[in-house]
Amino acid sequence: MNADPREREAAASERETELEAEVAALNDQLLRLRAEMDNFRKRVNRTTDDLIQQAKSSLLRDMLSVADDLDRTLAALDAGSDPRSAREGVQLTRNRLESLLSTRGVRAIETEGVFDPRWHEAVATRPGADVPAGTITAELQAGYRWGDDVLRAARVEVAVAEDGL
Repeated sequence: MNADPREREAAASERETELEAEVAALNDQLLRLRAEMDNFRKRVNRTTDDLIQQAKSSLLRDMLSVADDLDRTLAALDAGSDPRSAREGVQLTRNRLESLLSTRGVRAIETEGVFDPRWHEAVATRPGADVPAGTITAELQAGYRWGDDVLRAARVEVAVAEDGL
């Protein structure tokens, strides 16, 4: 039943060789997986960079049409065109810009009703005997959002209680 010490040593040496081969194979597999992960990360970064570049390029191309409209309006003014026509041209350009922003998901922040610090920035106050405290009384600068992100808070005037509280 007891094996010869030489047989045990040979079996142990053989088992050690098998384990060393298994460790080497696992290390090789680990190195390959690390290389694959590194390549994957690089590919994802490249793809992300490409998508960002395409989105920027698309937006800039759209902005060029707005710049062209403004150039035409300025040229018409320089040529002595009727100021009402120029105003109409500026209004059409503003409408085009608004449409462009809208198609990209940009929305104006509503400024009627109660002040909300998530969307509004109070830059002025007014004693409000005719409206409840915290009510927006005037929009001083339009604010815009993109989904749930605030691109620029709406700057507003807010009613405060007559006694300042």
